[in-house]
Amino acid sequence: IRELAARRPVAVGMEAVQRQFQPALDAYVRGDLSEAELEARTDWKTRWSWPFDRYLPVFRTCRELRLPLLALNVDSEDLSRVEREGLPGLDRAALRRYVPDPKGFATSSSTQAFRAYADQVIKPSYDMHREMGILRMTVSGQVLEEDMTYRNFLSGRLLWDSAMASASAAWLQGAAPDALIVGLIGSDHVKFGCGVPARCAQALGSASAVRAIMLNPRPRDTHFEDYGEADVL
Repeated sequence: IRELAARRPVAVGMEAVQRQFQPALDAYVRGDLSEAELEARTDWKTRWSWPFDRYLPVFRTCRELRLPLLALNVDSEDLSRVEREGLPGLDRAALRRYVPDPKGFATSSSTQAFRAYADQVIKPSYDMHREMGILRMTVSGQVLEEDMTYRNFLSGRLLWDSAMASASAAWLQGAAPDALIVGLIGSDHVKFGCGVPARCAQALGSASAVRAIMLNPRPRDTHFEDYGEADVL
């Protein structure tokens, strides 16, 4: 992050932080919140499964360099509605926050590449959740009478991906031409270049604007193409 920020405008996007907590990230970067206050204001302990301390080097670097921190993730309350009722469970205003381009959203969800991504990444994740016995609870802890359907699980993942992609693209579209956003995102959201990378590229109108870099990938997790210089990492 330091090396990139020395060469071009940089922001860091966080899957770990939900959209509603953007003011807390802004206040932290300004120096108005302590680390303990940031953890509390983002409701970290109940909304994210990985320890807050693991992210401190990133937070501290952004605060020191005054780099924007972006809350990328869908709010749990909205994701929970989709997990119970599918995308129709969200009102139009809520859906538009995460899916500003409904036509593009639908197009991206109907490609052969997306179908392969769903079959090889999302469906196995659903099956794993079922084997673990956790499909009767939404992400916000609401208990369901029956296992969450695959259709609603898939819809939730689509919303999750679109939320992160649209937030990233929106920041870039308002930034300098040479700006870069580094998104810290779970591997299932970027495998095979689908998920967030594909949706962000569509929003920006350029596949070459996005590059996914996986940490410790397995061969089956990747599909390499040389896109050259990118605007999103």
